[in-house]
Amino acid sequence: MRASRTRGVIPVASCLTVKGAEDVLNKQYAFELSLRTETMYFIADSEKEKEDWIYSLGRSIVQHSRSVTDSEIVDYDSKR
Repeated sequence: MRASRTRGVIPVASCLTVKGAEDVLNKQYAFELSLRTETMYFIADSEKEKEDWIYSLGRSIVQHSRSVTDSEIVDYDSKR
């Protein structure tokens, strides 16, 4: 694995989808992360690393969307 440095932070709240993008970039192990305002492309070092990123990011997106949905549920029977 190559040494790396942090280049920034992407808030999961702005993420919509993550999927493979080898055909888009014509590069092996490429994947894309779609945000509300842009699409970002990444290239992993192996197929396993690419799949791990897609799985982890996808899971984070789903977990965040569920937490937002749960917090938006209104209990119309409760009286304030």
